[in-house]
Amino acid sequence: MNKRGIVLTPPDFSGVDWKSGLAELRLNTLGVHSGGGANHDVLRQLGATASEEFRRDFRSAGIECEYEVHAAASLLPVSLFESRPEYFALSFREESRSATANWCVTNPDVPAILAANAGRLAEKLRSTTHRYYFWGADREDAYCHCRECSKYTASELNLLGVNAIADGIRRVDPLAEVACLAYLGCYEVPERVEPRENVFLEFAPYVRCYHHALNDPACAVNRRFFNAFRELGAFFGMRNTHILEYWLDSSLFSGYRKPARRPFVRPELLRRDLDAYAGAGIRNITSFAVYMDGEYFSAHGTAALEDYAAALREFLPDDGSVPGAGAVRPDSENQVPCY
Repeated sequence: MNKRGIVLTPPDFSGVDWKSGLAELRLNTLGVHSGGGANHDVLRQLGATASEEFRRDFRSAGIECEYEVHAAASLLPVSLFESRPEYFALSFREESRSATANWCVTNPDVPAILAANAGRLAEKLRSTTHRYYFWGADREDAYCHCRECSKYTASELNLLGVNAIADGIRRVDPLAEVACLAYLGCYEVPERVEPRENVFLEFAPYVRCYHHALNDPACAVNRRFFNAFRELGAFFGMRNTHILEYWLDSSLFSGYRKPARRPFVRPELLRRDLDAYAGAGIRNITSFAVYMDGEYFSAHGTAALEDYAAALREFLPDDGSVPGAGAVRPDSENQVPCY
């Protein structure tokens, strides 16, 4: 199945019948996000969206349900910090450990703790696709820099943690596949660490440029992200890679403050991005659509969402095929203009 989806937070369901809307637009995957920022109680933030009833209701309409969450506080409980601070990340700036960062994954006790807690969380947040997205802290400086961890890049520390998480989830869901999120400081290809066989790449080009297509050679910002996408895709394998984009993320385009603004991504740029992704063999594409609640649609209408869904259906059709590269080629006569 080609996966065409969006990612929402619980408040985005206010005033919107997303089950009917996604089915009408033929978007077949819903990701539920508990929010970013400091470590938080994932299950409390998800509320009713974490329930089996919620998943069953959406699946009855042909929509798969996954959870994409910053789960550091669930995987390594903050309650351990007072008695076992050595389990938590040591900052490279302050020579102190933080309960709101990630973990010291080279500590011999920590991988087993991550695995056990990941299994418990997966039992409560069962993915209907058997794909799990349990991320670390939403901070670029979240990775440990103790004597042992400092030998590894952030990407490698991230993957070490993901491997432990994957081991734990596989014990409760034998079909589980687990995302390794390329985000913030983790766009380098790991050199010292290999992924478990059930770990796949999730590529999230946060703070990329949305005035140029991802593969537009005229954009120095996007060259970094497009090169990272190709290199990481070659390392993990493109076919199973999951794209988490921000084309519809009103929260990002609003500076994370309401009133919500309409994302300014134009349909022609979206199609060029999709051409780059689908042309590389990608079959799983979603976008954050945070702040797209009833208030948003009253103010801005549904055009951005409809354009997105139509483009996804074109590049990731129902028959499971993926168009070859070059359906939309950036060239000197047809560049996406900057601004």
